Amino acid sequence: MKKIFKVISRVLLFSSIIVLVACQAPKDKTSSWSSSTGEVRPGPKTGKAVLALLSKARQASKAGSLSTAESHLERALRIEPQNPTLWLYMAKLRLYANKSTESIELAKKAIALSARGGVASQRDRNSLQADSWRVIAHAYLKLDMLENAQKAQETSNSLNY
Repeated sequence: MKKIFKVISRVLLFSSIIVLVACQAPKDKTSSWSSSTGEVRPGPKTGKAVLALLSKARQASKAGSLSTAESHLERALRIEPQNPTLWLYMAKLRLYANKSTESIELAKKAIALSARGGVASQRDRNSLQADSWRVIAHAYLKLDMLENAQKAQETSNSLNY
């Protein structure tokens, strides 16, 4: 009975995280940090060079070239190292590349940078942090750390954007 409950709990947790993880690539040249769907996007102060690199990273990722996408994101991070959205994108990319531990650390960095004022408003901060916590939850799930995944998802839900 205990084993059945554990399996059911795992399936429900996995299903809810999959539904809530918004890991789509952002649209370029937007004037806000989040869309009506809650997708985190680059902020209005993101430079043109970084937006171009993000576009290239998205194209490379869609083509299945994660290493090329990672290279473009690393270049963007050298230009704007205090941009929390870039760290979140890198965390998502590492999650896709099955580098869950790295993904968690990068998402935590995005959270820390957003808390230090790297985001324009409280709403934008909550949106970025909620998305970061969903990435963390998904990474913990891949690592089979269900309690941590559940706590991360609850944190994300509490930030309700």
